[in-house]
Amino acid sequence: MTVWLLDSNVVMGYLNQDSTPGFIGKFEQALLEGAAVSVITTIEVLGWRGHDENSRANAKNLLGCIVEISLAAPIVQQTISLRSNYSIKLPDAVIAASALNHDLKLMTRNQADFKSIVGLIVVNPFE
Repeated sequence: MTVWLLDSNVVMGYLNQDSTPGFIGKFEQALLEGAAVSVITTIEVLGWRGHDENSRANAKNLLGCIVEISLAAPIVQQTISLRSNYSIKLPDAVIAASALNHDLKLMTRNQADFKSIVGLIVVNPFE
């Protein structure tokens, strides 16, 4: 069973071994409970220009263990609705739509980007 949708900033935080107290444990607990990423997160994490060969391989390995949610028609429609009703960037709208469409809690550092979306549960693992 999948419970969490992991945002790009959370995945990158884990890959970079962010030292915020409690973060690594919360991330790993999310993996144990069941985690997914949006295709947007895959693109953002693997497309990051700061990767070297080793860090990109580590990112691919981690993402390979996590369910990826693609841009299916219901997510596209939900994204359109979110963009029509909220001031939200396209990647964030796709991530929010993915979480809403699959009844997942969103784990992100960027609570401000998502706080106004009705029905979306947002958790900041860095707090």
